Amino acid sequence: MKKFVAILAFAVLCISSAQAQTQTAPTDTTQARLQMQQQRTADAKATLEAQKNQSSASSSAVQDSKSQLKAQQQQMRDQKRQLKEQQAVAKQARQQEKAAQQALREEKKRTRAAKQATKGA
Repeated sequence: MKKFVAILAFAVLCISSAQAQTQTAPTDTTQARLQMQQQRTADAKATLEAQKNQSSASSSAVQDSKSQLKAQQQQMRDQKRQLKEQQAVAKQARQQEKAAQQALREEKKRTRAAKQATKGA
């Protein structure tokens, strides 16, 4: 009877050990799959974050370029305005010079007329 109980206990022990080993394998495979899936998820998140950063940097660069372009356009408008002002000043100076030349010619005529009048008298 003791032998029978010992054999029965040994058989139960072997069977439970075999079941533990068969259950361990699927658990390990499932665990490995889960870890692989988690790794892929982490990689995808990292890639997405990198793409977001790159997109943000690109958007920032575009915004900076737009700002620079607007600043350059404003500078061009300012330069055109200054050029027009300079041209207006130059035009006014030419007009004044012409008026002065005309006044000089008229003064010379009067001087000549006065000289002739004094010669003739």
